[in-house]
Amino acid sequence: MKAGVVALGALVVLVIVLLLAGGSYVSAKNTMVAKNEAVNQQFHQVQVVEQRRLDLIPNLVASVKGYVNEETTVLTNIANARAGVVAASSSNNNATKINADKQLDLAISPLLRLQEAYPNLKADQRFKELTDELAGTENRIAVERQKYNKTLEDYNIFVKQFPNSFWAGFAGYHARDEYYTEDDAAKKAPTVDFSK
Repeated sequence: MKAGVVALGALVVLVIVLLLAGGSYVSAKNTMVAKNEAVNQQFHQVQVVEQRRLDLIPNLVASVKGYVNEETTVLTNIANARAGVVAASSSNNNATKINADKQLDLAISPLLRLQEAYPNLKADQRFKELTDELAGTENRIAVERQKYNKTLEDYNIFVKQFPNSFWAGFAGYHARDEYYTEDDAAKKAPTVDFSK
């Protein structure tokens, strides 16, 4: 009789432990799913504002070409970087897309400095509108990238914390290292030589 009560008590304790563990797993997995989707959604938001920039670039380049035919290197670099972003957009690898966007960031900065050397270009209303649009888009991109990095950080912290790290392995979720970071080349101001 006493052994039966002990066995029944042990069974009840085991069932309670299993229910708590199962509840913890389900709760952690649901949160990981939500946080992972938030990261994906925020990455797509970054892509939306980057697409806006890609759409502006051909118009901006066309308006500049009329004034600065000799600056073909700058325009070629932008066209090549834009093509790299378009090619990377078909990739399923976020890191590839992020690297392509970094190259476009670096290629655009000399274009915006062209207006300093060409006063007529600076006065051209279409160029002014396009550069304002591009500058606004660059700001939006920076904000969205910052939000993306924060969302990714939130996901990574959740996945790495105990007991979530334990459940993440079972559920197939792992920390993601797809942050937007500053490129070393971006720390150095590009050299633009207008003396040619």
